[in-house]
Amino acid sequence: MAERPTRTDLVFLRRRVKPQVAVPDLPATPAPAPAPAPVSAPVSVARPAPAPEARVGDPGRASSGLSLGGPRSSTPPAASSASGATGPTCPARPARPSRPAPFPAPDVTDVRELSRDQPVVRLSPRRSAIGTLVVTGGVHAVWESTELVDGAAFSTGQRMGDVVTTSGNRPLVAFDGDEVLVTLRHVRELRRALVVAGDGAWLQVQLPGDRRLSVDPAEPGERVALAMLVVDGLLELRRVTLPDTLTPPLVHQRFGYSIPERPGDSAPNGR
Repeated sequence: MAERPTRTDLVFLRRRVKPQVAVPDLPATPAPAPAPAPVSAPVSVARPAPAPEARVGDPGRASSGLSLGGPRSSTPPAASSASGATGPTCPARPARPSRPAPFPAPDVTDVRELSRDQPVVRLSPRRSAIGTLVVTGGVHAVWESTELVDGAAFSTGQRMGDVVTTSGNRPLVAFDGDEVLVTLRHVRELRRALVVAGDGAWLQVQLPGDRRLSVDPAEPGERVALAMLVVDGLLELRRVTLPDTLTPPLVHQRFGYSIPERPGDSAPNGR
């Protein structure tokens, strides 16, 4: 397309032309010269030091001369014996024998009465650890804790030995009027206990959950008692008999209770 001529008579219509600035030519930049290689230092070769000459009569130095006593070991005898000996082996520890399980016994849900033919029942883990066991008809109670603390109490209010107080600040076994209370919540602190009935009396056992159990009276000339034993947290109830002529100290001796004498201890006279 042809460029239009510029009119000189019309100043306000004159086209402004931006002047062009000439760019000077720059000289070419020379490439940088490569850096000179570093001069390596002279390598010095170390010569091994000459071995010292062996002196005659020096036992600590090995001799390279002729030996008339046969070949000699380079290792001292003590070091060679120590390196060849082995330490004593520890004998294997024998396996720990497993604890025998308690003998089979009926559950309290299957038995209503402890008699001469059916003298023992065992409570379940839940019944052995909940609530309070109540025994009525007893006149003499004996107990022993897992710490071998022995004591006895009577329905008359007299006591012998030591009272076992649980972590809940309650006696483990105690009389409350004419009832013997056994705290089952802390049954693992009890090792065994014994409740002796009166002359010709029936022992009644009340368990948590409205479960009741009766103990048959003994034959003439005997007394009946309820023996309680804790095995692995399970409470076992057993009917036992003893002569009615035994005094309280003889009852303790017969069943192996070691009740210490304390100031103020007393027991009913006679049976």
